Amino acid sequence: MTCRNAKKDAQTLSAFAVWLGQQGGISPPEAAEACRSAGVVHAGAGDGIFSAGETPGFLYFVRSGLVRFYYLTADGKEFNKSFATPGGVVTCLSSFLEGAPSSFHTQALEDTELVALPMELARQLPARDRAWERLISTVIAQLALRKERREAAFLLQSASERYEAFLREFPEVAQRLPQYHVASYLGITPVALSRIRARRGS
Repeated sequence: MTCRNAKKDAQTLSAFAVWLGQQGGISPPEAAEACRSAGVVHAGAGDGIFSAGETPGFLYFVRSGLVRFYYLTADGKEFNKSFATPGGVVTCLSSFLEGAPSSFHTQALEDTELVALPMELARQLPARDRAWERLISTVIAQLALRKERREAAFLLQSASERYEAFLREFPEVAQRLPQYHVASYLGITPVALSRIRARRGS
């Protein structure tokens, strides 16, 4: 991952401050203060954001691009956990809430731009401002609900039903992802995914 030049950083952080106001109701002074502590990170396709065993020092907001969350087994097998698109957040809930190391890896699948907010600051913001409290609570709730829905899908849904749910949750990236990444997320083989797609005509 690399940091971009100061001018592009300023443009990105200015856009992020606007986003905080529009999506989170953060006041301009609060947004500006947060941006003064934030940084802009550019990750090329294939670059890691943070790895399993690390305790992320930042809460990352995706400005552009695509990030995957995945588990890596001892024998080298990868299993996709989730994806983050623009407007999404890249973090580990255990790290954010408890300071525990991440159990999964994260990787940019395309050229990706992120705003990195120091984790310690992100933990303090809810106590100092009600709008920040609502925004951070919403982020945590969305991540927790996504995890709950995914667990239920693996226990209660067929592979075809999981694929339909994937298309609803990630419509903008379904055609951009290689088939093996989609299959990994669904917990099936690429061949099985090809059959599902053939049956539905896509």
